[in-house]
Amino acid sequence: MEFKIEMEKPSNITRKFTVRVPAQVVANRFQRGLVEIQKTANLKGFRPGQAPISMIQKHFGEDVRHRVYHSLIDESYREALKENQVRAVGSPKIESPEHKTGEGAHDHAISEDKEFTYTATVEVLPEIDVKGYTGVSLTKTKIEVKDEEVSKILENIRNSQAELIPAAGGLVGADGKQSSRPVRTSDHVDLNFAGGLVTESGLDERPGMKGSRVLEIGSNTMIPGFEDEVVGMRSGETKTFRVRFPKDYHDKDFNDKEAEFTVTVNEVKEKKLPELNDELAKQMGYENVQDLQVKIREHLLKDETEQVEGKLRSDLIQAIIEKNAFEVPVSLIEAQTRALAQDWAGELKRQGVDDATIQQAVGKELENIRKRAEGQVRASLLLESIAQKEKIEVSEKDFEEELEKSAGSMQVEPQKLREFYAKDPGRKEDFMFRMRQDRVVKFLLDAAKIKVKS
Repeated sequence: MEFKIEMEKPSNITRKFTVRVPAQVVANRFQRGLVEIQKTANLKGFRPGQAPISMIQKHFGEDVRHRVYHSLIDESYREALKENQVRAVGSPKIESPEHKTGEGAHDHAISEDKEFTYTATVEVLPEIDVKGYTGVSLTKTKIEVKDEEVSKILENIRNSQAELIPAAGGLVGADGKQSSRPVRTSDHVDLNFAGGLVTESGLDERPGMKGSRVLEIGSNTMIPGFEDEVVGMRSGETKTFRVRFPKDYHDKDFNDKEAEFTVTVNEVKEKKLPELNDELAKQMGYENVQDLQVKIREHLLKDETEQVEGKLRSDLIQAIIEKNAFEVPVSLIEAQTRALAQDWAGELKRQGVDDATIQQAVGKELENIRKRAEGQVRASLLLESIAQKEKIEVSEKDFEEELEKSAGSMQVEPQKLREFYAKDPGRKEDFMFRMRQDRVVKFLLDAAKIKVKS
C-alpha cells in the first residue's frame, strides 16, 4: 500500500480521512510525470523526445507538480473510500498546506521530494436504525363519487359546447334600432373602455386603461367592481363610473388608487347551452349519454383514488419520519432542492413566464422548496433503510415485468423501452429504485392500522 490512511467519524454523516503520501512515492510520481512529457516534448535545440530531464523539469516542472497533486489525491481518496467501505455523498472537502476547498486561489502543486499530507472530509449516508414503521395508525377518506360531481362535469361540458347568440329583448330606440336586454352575469359583452386615475387636478388618463374587448361578466377578469358596473347596461349604452384598484394590485403605481372608466357596450351575447342528449355525447366521442356518464364517473373515481392514496402514502411517511430523528447530508438536500427548483422553473417556462419573473418566483419560494426537498430526502433514506432491514428487493425479472406493463400503458414496443434504459444505466437504476420504494410503501401500508372515514 502506497498511502497511509486514517479515518475519523466527526458525526453520523461525515467521515474525515487523513492521508499521508510518503516522500518516495511523491518523487516517483514526479519523475514518472517528467518522463511522460519528455517523450513528446519539443524544446529549442533538441530533437523531439531527446531533451534531458533537467530541461524538462525546468520548463514543465510546475505543470507536473500540479498534475501529481491532483492524481495523488484522486487515487488515494478512492482507496480511502474502498478500504473503509464508505459510501460517500457529494464531493469531499480537501485541506492541505497547499490548498483548502473553496478558499481563495491556490497553485495546487506539491514539493517533489517531501511527504504529502492532506485531509478529506466527506458526507456519507447516515446509519439509520428505523423504528416504529409497522402498525402505523392512519385515517383514510372513503372513496366515492357523488351524483352531483358527475352532474357538475356534464354541466361544464354543456358550457364548453355552448353557442353565443345575441341577447334579444331590448328596447327600440329613436333610430329604430333595438338594443339588447340588460347585461347580466355570464353574458359575453363586446365593449370599449377608457379610463384614468382620479387626482385632485382631474383625471390622469393612462394608455393601459384604454381598449376594447369581449368580457365575460362574472369572470373577474377586470378589477373588482368593474364588471358589476357593466351589469344592467344595454348595447349602444355609454356609462361613466368609478372603482378602486386593490391594495395588493400587481402594479404598485395603482395600489388602492381610485379610477374612473367610461364604457360603451357594443354588443351583448348570451350562452345557449346544447341539450344533454345522445347527439351531444357522440360529438364528444362517446356512444351515448349513458356511456358519457359512465366514463365521467370512472375518471372521477380514478382521480379520487389517486388523491386519497397519495395522501395516505404521505401521512404514512410523515408518521415514520416523526418517529425517527437522524442527520441528513446537506449535499443531498441541496441536490434535491436544485432538482425541484429546476423542475418548477421549467414548468413556469412552458407556461410562457419570462426568465426574470421565474427567477424572482423561485427565489421567493426557495426556503419552502428546501423544506420539501429535505422531507423527500428523509423519506427516501428511511424507505431504503426499511428495504434493507426487511430484505425487500427488486430483481431483473421484476424489472422486466414492470417494463412490459409500462410499455403497454404507454402503447410502445417493450424493446423500445429496453433500448431506452440500456442507453443509460442510470435510468434503469432510478426505475428499479422507484419500484423498490413502492414495494416498501405497500409493505408498510399492509402492516398499518387504517381507519376509513366518510
